[in-house]
Amino acid sequence: MIDWLNVFKHLLPNAKAWRITIEKTLRQFFQGLTGIGEDSKDFFDDVYNDLDPQLTRELDTWEKQFALVDTGLTTQERRDRLDATWKALGGQSPRYIQDTLQAAGFNVFVHEWWIPSVEHPTGGSVDGDVTPVARNPFDFLDDGTGGLPFLMVDGGVDAQDGDTVSQDGGTATPAGYPLVNKILEASDEFIGDGSVQMQDGAPQAQDGGILTIYSQKQFTIPVDTTKYPFFLYIGGQTFPDQAIIPTARRDEFEDLCLKICPTEQWLGILVSFS
Repeated sequence: MIDWLNVFKHLLPNAKAWRITIEKTLRQFFQGLTGIGEDSKDFFDDVYNDLDPQLTRELDTWEKQFALVDTGLTTQERRDRLDATWKALGGQSPRYIQDTLQAAGFNVFVHEWWIPSVEHPTGGSVDGDVTPVARNPFDFLDDGTGGLPFLMVDGGVDAQDGDTVSQDGGTATPAGYPLVNKILEASDEFIGDGSVQMQDGAPQAQDGGILTIYSQKQFTIPVDTTKYPFFLYIGGQTFPDQAIIPTARRDEFEDLCLKICPTEQWLGILVSFS
């Protein structure tokens, strides 16, 4: 406020009558005007702060701008998520995908398609010195079409001493699922006697009526082993452990995965939603 009073002081005529260095009515008048300048300064400071996700007053507005849905996060978690979305520059490396997902509040890790070898414990090859062996997606993912859990065999990733299912003929249900795209498909279903839609007053209450149903397209894991290198696995820190994500954030998580991951990849989601 003193700074604004000094501004007015320099703008006034250089005469005794206009001096406001001492307490008098004229000084009180200009002190009152300083509030306008101070309020304007504070307003523009706050507008500038709105460019910072951690300081903005317009958190709801920015979330709408970036299509970030309300999933019950705390205010600080919302600010962190907005900050991560704002800073995202794009990229297709596993590291970038992992960092982006973690910055959005998902404690997940990205794993490549190959099985680590003795030569390269982290997987892959160096200048073609070894041929990486692809992970079998059927060991870890259930596309919902098999109807049966996979069969445990010698040499399988889970067939090791001490494993609860390490026996010939043992079975276990794969922990994950494939995520390729989220597309709704329409299908027709005939309505017959006994259907819930056949109650009195229902608009389709007639034999032979047709009900249109929309469901998410189901993608079937390819049996062609040459396609296995196109899988990218997202789950816990140690493969194939599951990560844990709140159920309320499932759509947000899946949409972000599909947004930032290369389009030629099939995603193996090793996640437990709770």
